[in-house]
Amino acid sequence: MASYDLILVGTSFASSFFLHEYLQHAKPNAKVLVLERGRRRPYVELVDLRFGIRKIGDRSFSRKDKKPWWYAPTFGGTSNMWYGNTPRMLAEDFELGSRYGQGMDWPIGYDDLEPFYCDAEDLMTIAGPSEHTPFARSRPYPQRPHELSNPEKLLLEHHGDDFYVCPTARAHDPQRPDVATDRAPCCTNFVCNFCPIDAKFTVQNGLAHLYEDPRVELRLGAVVQSVTSADGVATGVEWLQEDPALHGTKAATRSRKDASARGELVALGANAIFNPHILLRSDLDDGVVGRYLHEQVGVAGFIHLDGVDGFNGSTSCTGHHYRFARGEHRRERAALLLETFTRTWLRIAKGKWRQNMRVTGVFEDLPSAHNRVEIDPRDPSKPITTYAKHSDYAQRSVDRFKQDLELMFEGLPVEKISVGKPRDSEGHILGTARMGSDPATSVVDGDQRHHKLRNLFVLGGSSFTTGSVANPSLTIAALSLRSANRLFT
Repeated sequence: MASYDLILVGTSFASSFFLHEYLQHAKPNAKVLVLERGRRRPYVELVDLRFGIRKIGDRSFSRKDKKPWWYAPTFGGTSNMWYGNTPRMLAEDFELGSRYGQGMDWPIGYDDLEPFYCDAEDLMTIAGPSEHTPFARSRPYPQRPHELSNPEKLLLEHHGDDFYVCPTARAHDPQRPDVATDRAPCCTNFVCNFCPIDAKFTVQNGLAHLYEDPRVELRLGAVVQSVTSADGVATGVEWLQEDPALHGTKAATRSRKDASARGELVALGANAIFNPHILLRSDLDDGVVGRYLHEQVGVAGFIHLDGVDGFNGSTSCTGHHYRFARGEHRRERAALLLETFTRTWLRIAKGKWRQNMRVTGVFEDLPSAHNRVEIDPRDPSKPITTYAKHSDYAQRSVDRFKQDLELMFEGLPVEKISVGKPRDSEGHILGTARMGSDPATSVVDGDQRHHKLRNLFVLGGSSFTTGSVANPSLTIAALSLRSANRLFT
């Protein structure tokens, strides 16, 4: 059986950023095995396939209910189909329990993560506002912020203490010919999930070189099932090896063969559905493994304006309104981050086609132990999800969304505000192997190390103690950089 210094599961944000930092410190003769369940698709194929990749993901797990969980089972993972918004979590998001009496505090704080936020932003060449920002920063963003639309400029004028340009992995500055990972600037086409010009950071355009490192062996079509262990130490990984060319088909399942490898260090970087499934299959099922599955709640809103034309910003989501994303109201109801869009949503009114603005309210949710991931009893090689509903804490903020929108748009010439119903999904999968200081209420510590098997890392969205209003990808990347860094320092 082959042996490796590190066995890493997955190739999306959690795994790739961990691998980046690991290779900075690893010995020249280190051996790394990376196991990816999908295959490596050219970007043009992903653009062609679009949300078909999500349907392949849907078939890889079971559900007890109708709640969808979206991910991309392919090399680079969900970095291929994310939207690209990259806000940081706020300092108070790490202290929800002690500050506001809700949920549980994280075992680390904002200051612990801040330098790694900077590193992740540099690696993704984030375009963002370095001066007028809600985050305490030690370094500027690598690219200039995007331009706001006319309505957003009015929001900045009237709500400057709460309104900011949205930081994003959709490039703004021109490409530098001597930097291979630079991307073309955003063309404002509003199809960001699969950008037609590859302007958004993905693992394929930003970190693919890691997988060409001679120390790294990439195995595609590897459906990881369990971590082996002995005497309190992780010893390796077992998986089902498929023919990657058949990925997503019944023939791929029929092609499966048992495979295994030994590892001095194991890091699970799958998403928050598959990480707990692997732990449960490994008999690491004590405590809260698989529980607290959650994501944010998203609700669309539409603002009819009087005499102000929109749709002239330089990217799709251009603004963030933090009026209700922070503060004492979080003792009673969830935080709300308002995303403002320059995305075209024409108003059917003569002479007022562009006097309209689309927004999204993103509400934090309190994780519930009843929402969970288990082993599918009909097919133990697959996980099965249970999700009853989002929390009453989140719903109390959803119920007053229109009222809060009126306050957030005070001073602007607004004719009408309307809001929709909560969306099916925000495309984020969180919880299920959460971090904490107490093994009775958490699975990993603040370094994302398993409480019992100290040479096992469980990375990514599964480690989130609570889910703030911030899109999680940047935080996932920063946490992985920090975990790998602390392994050596």
